[in-house]
Amino acid sequence: MIHSLKKITAPAVIFVSFLLPALTYAQDSFSFMETSKQDEHAPLNNKAFFKYEFNKRLKYKFTYEKAEGQGTDNEVSDIIEYYTNESDFSVLYFNNSRNGIIYNLNKDTNPVLPVSIKDQSKEIKPGNFDYFTGDIPLESEIADIRKRKKLKTDQILELVEKKTENDLIHYKYNLIRNNKAKTNLGIIELDVTNDDQNFNNNILYDMEPLFFKNKIMFDKGEIKSYSYYNTAKKRTKYYESMNNDSILLRLSFTKGCCVSSLE
Repeated sequence: MIHSLKKITAPAVIFVSFLLPALTYAQDSFSFMETSKQDEHAPLNNKAFFKYEFNKRLKYKFTYEKAEGQGTDNEVSDIIEYYTNESDFSVLYFNNSRNGIIYNLNKDTNPVLPVSIKDQSKEIKPGNFDYFTGDIPLESEIADIRKRKKLKTDQILELVEKKTENDLIHYKYNLIRNNKAKTNLGIIELDVTNDDQNFNNNILYDMEPLFFKNKIMFDKGEIKSYSYYNTAKKRTKYYESMNNDSILLRLSFTKGCCVSSLE
């Protein structure tokens, strides 16, 4: 993950969640997952504050430097899974840990919703997320970016190259600091499939929030690779698409804190 999320005190509106009947409240969440779409729908908890359904999984290999240094000795890799809803473009980020994030930048409330597997007895898998923790400061920042006509960032992405190679469209951006000297901060390269499928900007936001902050949105295609090069032209972050498949993952949350409103 590139950005950090701050933990805040729960607003008073969440207090009602602790007044649910004991038997209902004991059901932290309901989840359901199959590796392919099913005709028979699984029920969702009708007491849930948040309900999500995801029908596609995209896997990426994320390689990055754990510390600054020379060569590849400091590089480590993780497998990142993005579970997406092909209708509203919601995305669940999962990196095989007890913490994940659900994104939907089109939503006015809770566009970024950190979730976790709070029950330590549960296996680490995406179907076991059972607790949400909102991020109101980040929600306010996203809302402010959306309504502004001018950019609200001192790190500017400047498109310097766009070319089509086989079935991919290659984008190259200079990352510069928006000051008098126009300081060079690095280079970002993006390869996107050249097809008609709808582009999911929520995945791009997780990989690199600067695209959203620069009001750069894509319409078509799927991310095949993302690369960040520092000022020494050394690649320090790299996402590489592995595969994707159809799934059915349903999550509902009855426990959590720190959101601006219940939906």
